[in-house]
Amino acid sequence: MDDRRKHPRVPLISIARLTRQGLQEATTVLVRDISTHGLGIYSEEAYQNGDLVLIEFSLTAGDETVSESIMGEVVWIAPLPDKAHHAVGIRFDRMMEEKPKLYAHIKHLEEIG
Repeated sequence: MDDRRKHPRVPLISIARLTRQGLQEATTVLVRDISTHGLGIYSEEAYQNGDLVLIEFSLTAGDETVSESIMGEVVWIAPLPDKAHHAVGIRFDRMMEEKPKLYAHIKHLEEIG
């Protein structure tokens, strides 16, 4: 399979909370990987391309944990074989400018991964 990503993904298993823009209720999702420009999740909820979401999560590397929230855009979605869950790709456009501590933390994870 051809990997078309421009930025390396760091595999990880973590829980995050996603809130669609304009809604107040968050849903819990499983994070499968992250990069400085995107996030892959598994979700029971079916999102649509173009949905804007607020992602809240914590990342740990060594002794440091970074808890952060960041806006992203759903750029792809695929049903999983169980038909009850979906794989979802979310893109971040301005992490380096808007969340420099999170950006540096993910770059560190890329280097040690």
